[in-house]
Amino acid sequence: MIQRDQFWERPNWLFCMLLPLFHFASVKLTFFCAVTPENVVVVWLPNAVLLATLLRFRGQRAPLLAALTFSSDVLANLPVFPWYEAILLSVVNLLEVVFTYQLMRRSGASFRLQRLQDLIKFILSGPVAGALLAGLMAAFVLQKAGGVTTSYFTLARLWWFGDGLGLLIYTPLLLAFTHPSQQPLKLTRLDDLALALTLILAAAVLSAHGGEIDGVSVTPTLLMPAAAVIAFRFGPRLTTLFVALVSLSTAMMMTTGMKPFGDVPVHLETVRAQEFILTLCMVGIGFAVLLNELQTRERELENRVRERTRELEVSNRALATMSITDSLTGIANRRRFDEILAAEWSRARRGKQALTLAMLDVDLFKQYNDNYGHQAGDEALCRVAEALTAHIRRSGDFVARYGGEEFAIISQSNAEDQSLEMASMACRSVEDLALPHETSPFDVLTVSVGVAVITPDEGDAIASFLKAADTALYRAKQLGRNRVEQADVGMMI
Repeated sequence: MIQRDQFWERPNWLFCMLLPLFHFASVKLTFFCAVTPENVVVVWLPNAVLLATLLRFRGQRAPLLAALTFSSDVLANLPVFPWYEAILLSVVNLLEVVFTYQLMRRSGASFRLQRLQDLIKFILSGPVAGALLAGLMAAFVLQKAGGVTTSYFTLARLWWFGDGLGLLIYTPLLLAFTHPSQQPLKLTRLDDLALALTLILAAAVLSAHGGEIDGVSVTPTLLMPAAAVIAFRFGPRLTTLFVALVSLSTAMMMTTGMKPFGDVPVHLETVRAQEFILTLCMVGIGFAVLLNELQTRERELENRVRERTRELEVSNRALATMSITDSLTGIANRRRFDEILAAEWSRARRGKQALTLAMLDVDLFKQYNDNYGHQAGDEALCRVAEALTAHIRRSGDFVARYGGEEFAIISQSNAEDQSLEMASMACRSVEDLALPHETSPFDVLTVSVGVAVITPDEGDAIASFLKAADTALYRAKQLGRNRVEQADVGMMI
C-alpha cells in the first residue's frame, strides 16, 4: 500500500493514472458550473491542475505530466470545439502552464506559496503574465480557426480573466491539500459560532434571486468578511477551500440565471462576478498566507529562542563547571572546596555527626620543580590528583586542589581510626605512583597529611577546623614527611 508521504514524493504510476482523470473532471466541472449560457467562461479551473502538479513535484516527469493533461484537455474539449480547434486551444493551455512554471522557477519563489512574497510572485507569473499570454494566443485561435466575430481584445480579456481567476483559485487550493497541515486545527465555541453564521449567510446568498430577498440586497459580496474571519482562524487550507466553493457557487448562480448581482446585462454581470472573485481571493487567500507567514516566523523565532536558551544553559553549566574545577588537575578547586566544606559543616552540626578534614602537601615540591622542570611538576600534580580520586571511593568523600601543591579531602568518617585509615591510604597511593624524586629522601614523590576530626556544635568555627588540620600537616612535615599526623582536639576549641 502506498503511504501518503510516498505518494506525494514523486509522480508514481498511480498518480499518473489519476492525473488525467482529475484534469478531465475539472474541465467538465468548469463547463457545468462556470460557463454562462452565452458561452462566457467565468473561471477556468483545469490549467491549475497541471500547474499545481508541476509545483508540487518541482517539475519531476514534467513531459509525461504535460502529455497526460494535454490529452485529457483535448478529449474534454472535443464535444465543444472542432478537433483542430480543441488541439490548438489545448496547446494554448499547455503553454500557459509551462510559461507560468518557468517564471515561478526563475523568480525563486517557494512552490508551497506559504509566504506573501511567494504568493505575489505566483500572481504575477500565472494569473497576470501566463494567463495574459494565453488570452492573446487564444483570441487569435478563436477568430482565425473558430470564426468568432467578437473583437480580438474582448476575447483576449475574457480568456485572460477566466484563466487568471482559475489559477488564482484552484492552484493554492490544490497545493494546500497536497501538503500536510503544519498545525492541528483547534476549534473554540467562537469558531463554531462563526462557521454557523457563515453557513447561514451563504445559504441566504445562494438562495437569493436577482441579488435580493424580499427587497433586501443579498449579493455574494456579503461573504467577504467571512473570508477574512476564516483566513484569520482556520489558515490557508480551509480558506482556499472556502474561496473555491464561494467562487464556483457564484459562477453556478450565473449559469442558472439566478443573477446574483442583480438584473444587469450578462457582460456586466460577468465583470462583477470576476471582480468579486478576484477580491475574494485577494482578501481570503492573501490574508491567510500573510497570517500563516507571521505565525511561521513566530514559531521559528520561538524555536531559535529555545535553541539559544538551551545553548546558553549549556554554556552556563560549562562556565559553572569551569568556575569550580581546577584547570590543571581537573578536580574541584579552592572555591568548590570552600562551598562543600561549609555545606558539610552545616550538615554535620545539624546531624551531630563527625566530620573529617585531611590537608595534603606534596613533599619537597619546589626541589622537584627545580630538578625536573615546571612541566614535569604540573604532570606530577595531575598524577597525584588522579591517585587521590581513585583511592577515595566513599560516596560522601570529596577531593580538591587547595592551592599550589596542596590538596584537601573532606570525609564523613564517623570514627578517628577510619579517618586515619583514609588519610594513610591517600599517602600510600601517592607513594605507590613511584614518580622519581632524586632530591627526596624517599627517592619517589610523596605527600604529608594532616587530619582533623570534629563533631561541630554551635561554638565551633570552620576557621579553627582548617587551622587544626593545617597544623597537623605542618607537624607531619616536621617529623620527616610522607606520613599522617592527627590534630589535637584542644586546638579546635
